[in-house]
Amino acid sequence: MPFICYKRICSESLCTRQYHFVNESKTWTEAQRYCRQNYTDLATIDNMEEMNRLYKTVRGTYYGKAWIGLYDDMNSWRWSLDNTTLDGGFKSWYVQQPVDAGGQSLCVYMSYHWGIWSEASCYYTLPFVCYDGRPNATERYVVIYYNKNWTEAQSYCREHHTDLVSIRNETENHRVQSLIFDYYTVWIGLYRTRSWSDQSNSSFSNWRTGQPDNAGYSEYCTAVSFRDSGSWTDENCNTALPFICYSALASFCQYHFVNESKTWTEAQRYCRQNYTDLATIENMEEMNRLINTVNGSYNDSAWIGLYDDVNSWRWSLEDNDFYQEGERDFRNFYHEPNNYDGNDLCVYMNYAGDWFDSSCDNFFTFVCYDGTENSSQKYVWVSEYTTWTGAQSYCREKYTDLASVRNETEHQQIINVAHYYYYYVWIGLHRNRLWSDQSNSSFTHWLPYTQSVEAQPDNGASVQALNGAQHCTAVSLQYFGQWTDESCFASLPFFCYGGEKTYLL
Repeated sequence: MPFICYKRICSESLCTRQYHFVNESKTWTEAQRYCRQNYTDLATIDNMEEMNRLYKTVRGTYYGKAWIGLYDDMNSWRWSLDNTTLDGGFKSWYVQQPVDAGGQSLCVYMSYHWGIWSEASCYYTLPFVCYDGRPNATERYVVIYYNKNWTEAQSYCREHHTDLVSIRNETENHRVQSLIFDYYTVWIGLYRTRSWSDQSNSSFSNWRTGQPDNAGYSEYCTAVSFRDSGSWTDENCNTALPFICYSALASFCQYHFVNESKTWTEAQRYCRQNYTDLATIENMEEMNRLINTVNGSYNDSAWIGLYDDVNSWRWSLEDNDFYQEGERDFRNFYHEPNNYDGNDLCVYMNYAGDWFDSSCDNFFTFVCYDGTENSSQKYVWVSEYTTWTGAQSYCREKYTDLASVRNETEHQQIINVAHYYYYYVWIGLHRNRLWSDQSNSSFTHWLPYTQSVEAQPDNGASVQALNGAQHCTAVSLQYFGQWTDESCFASLPFFCYGGEKTYLL
């Protein structure tokens, strides 16, 4: 295949990637070698903005597939508890495992039958076994008979005990097996992630629907499909394709503290006139640099560019061909949305068809949309309780996506699916907070609960006069730069950014 490389010399937080399309057909390993010799490495992608820049490197001159740096290392298993790898350690795999069946088998469960291990999609919901290493623990191994996906099981164990169980030898394996009732299978703490050629820890993905699928158990390398708007597919690593490399551009975003009190909109206008925009923050290193611009001269709150637009709803299924004019805008909110506690970024529907905004971390059942040609029904109710993100992942893996509602007819069809069960169900409507410069940074640094301040954001829930009216974000220098949501009409100093310098390394 062709392939895509990149070159990095700068640190993670100060580096912008410049992508280079190489229209020479090579296997993935040959492409990796070429990129490392001539640039930095095969392309790594951290977010959708970088994905769009990579896509533009071809500029319509190529419509096939091209290698990037993501690959599936079948030997990269590690334990959740201490992040140690499985290399050379105890193993109890079922015959011919692991093979990554279906391309998404990244987590491990144990069967009551002989204590054998098998790989599975992390989105499956199973009981699980926690390890409790606390000094006052009465039991070291605790079986939890709640059905949760692997990530939810890990979070539960870390909150209530120590972590998901690690198994270091035959004795421990037999001990865990003896705790499982007949016919049960349970998550254990063994898992893996796909790896990037440059050892980046990016978790971003842009898979085409139905991918990865590891067809024929031989597709372990990743390609960008320019015919499919840059979505990804898994391919046999020995296929010859063009590729994309990257080289490093060192960039240093300069922050500017303006000690003039303005509303958020006035501060935005000032920054755009005199610099680039209100400050965007991508990571903790940038957050520390922003704080250092004050150098201890100010110890209160100041605006940054993050704001909450309660009208920025969008559907999880983003395919433009799926919607006719106006169909993205169908709504059936019931006295909502109100973002009551500052975290209501996802939408659920009750059995009567009324919509409500809610925290995406709440647990509801959900309705998937199945757009495949051979589907027997368009909308499928799933009885498992999970977060909105868990529901989205499940629907994308098993069907097409979480349900979109384009008109009253579809609305009634979904009501008919969910009404019989009298459950609240997630649908595909959601939103994110937005940055003034339209950045897609997902970094946050909200202030947790203190004796004098509620956990942030709270949209004024603790201040009667401002209840439901705090939509703009400020950095609190009093609280070490952690963030609070404030009324956009409050007058505060502010941080701009601009004068960014970039160097090719």
